Amino acid sequence: MRSEPTVPRSRVYRVLAAAFSRPKTDTGELYDSVLAIDSVLQPLEASNELSHGSEGLSLATLAKEYLRLFVGPGHIPCAPYESVHRKDRPDFERGLVMGPSTADVRRAYLAAGLDVSKSYTDLPDHIAAEMEFMQFLCAEETRLTTEGKMEEAAKVQGMQREFHKNHIQPWVGDFADCVLRSTNSPFYAAAANTLKHFAKVEGDFLRDGP
Repeated sequence: MRSEPTVPRSRVYRVLAAAFSRPKTDTGELYDSVLAIDSVLQPLEASNELSHGSEGLSLATLAKEYLRLFVGPGHIPCAPYESVHRKDRPDFERGLVMGPSTADVRRAYLAAGLDVSKSYTDLPDHIAAEMEFMQFLCAEETRLTTEGKMEEAAKVQGMQREFHKNHIQPWVGDFADCVLRSTNSPFYAAAANTLKHFAKVEGDFLRDGP
């Protein structure tokens, strides 16, 4: 295992947050970023099956698939919320939106000095929100290290370690597998593949330390 990632961690989290947010613009560029990151994470594995050029990357096509996969109406194949996918909860809590994990995640945000913006209309444990939070923590660690504030930087890395252990590892693998089973979109297949592999790399990195 590498002693440190070869792609800036904050950038990976930023790309994944964008990939699992409602599609807006520059989908082709975002797709290229996802594929580039995945090629670094697993250079010995062929990713050609995920590389289909720009077909299916139009904003309208991705927006339609985003709604089908993650929002509805009707059956939602892969709800993008931690609380839905946690298998380590009691039976009566499993599969619930707004479960205990949702409140736990918000408390983690508050502990880092953040709160969910009033303009944000989704739940705190949405996959994109959790990716954005990790991106923020990585950027904060970099800033503090650059300023020579090593004790504070170590504290922020500890927050990353705890959040990843408690709120990313327990569910993103299952979520990514769900997306891979449920979509024919090259964009969302690539995003899910990258999410799954990056979560594993991050778990090893944060456990072992830089």
